[in-house]
Amino acid sequence: MSKVHFLKTALQDYKVGALTPSSPFVVRQIVKRLPRHSRACIVEYGAGDGVITKALLEHMPRDGKLVAIEMNPHFVALLKKIHDPRLQVIHGNVLKVCNDLSNLKLPRIDAVVSGIPFSFFSPSEREFVAEHTFRNLSEHGRFILYQISPLMLPCLKRYFKKKVELSLEVRNFPPYVILAAEK
Repeated sequence: MSKVHFLKTALQDYKVGALTPSSPFVVRQIVKRLPRHSRACIVEYGAGDGVITKALLEHMPRDGKLVAIEMNPHFVALLKKIHDPRLQVIHGNVLKVCNDLSNLKLPRIDAVVSGIPFSFFSPSEREFVAEHTFRNLSEHGRFILYQISPLMLPCLKRYFKKKVELSLEVRNFPPYVILAAEK
């Protein structure tokens, strides 16, 4: 998808949290934070145009499973064009899906990667997502977020007591804060 087309989609839907697709630098930062022990079962909140989705699939085992959740119908259509049997695309609201991640029928969840704009969520909704994600991650699972601000940092620290890392990737427009929390 071109940057111009992405921008048009973002301008038509205020819930799209980015103005341009994630840069290759952001993609590398996310992939390097995936759990080393297992990458077989991953959930992606706010998969957008699939830039991160494709990278996740490249770094998953052949028997892995990636569930990509996206609200924007245009982006859902793009995600469904990714022909990979390991990918399941869900057109839906992360808050509803997150309520019971066991409905995804995954044997476990090794990582959750999120590009959703938490600034559009109420404090209680942010808390809800952090808590439910924490509860459903496998031992040593990771919740990796890429955002324009560290808004979710205090919320993550309440649940992920083991480790929460923050880094900044300036080679993106706009620059992203990358948060990686380990269970």
